[in-house]
Amino acid sequence: MESMLNKLKSTVTKVTADVTSAVMGNPVTREFEVGRHIASGGPGLCWRIYNGTKKSTKQEVAVFVFDKKMIDKFLKFEKDQIIDSLKRGVQQLTRLRHPRLLTVQHPLEESR
Repeated sequence: MESMLNKLKSTVTKVTADVTSAVMGNPVTREFEVGRHIASGGPGLCWRIYNGTKKSTKQEVAVFVFDKKMIDKFLKFEKDQIIDSLKRGVQQLTRLRHPRLLTVQHPLEESR
């Protein structure tokens, strides 16, 4: 019983350390307070959308997070095409300015 508890404790400690390092190094969590998951979208529902607030201005935002693990079921060539398409879409949205369109507050960035 004690060995099982020690194993559980070491697993929890490792997961906590991994999450802390990933979150602290993530620019999204440095610049935005990320709230609850409110929607999913895109091909295969790979984009997860969270409500949030920009820390510097207290402006309400929607945080879009793309989970690359969701496309692991595709071939490498298909994965590359999907990722390139997503990057192009974000770049196009960054250049567009209109009061009825989303504005990009932080450019697309890859991280853990």
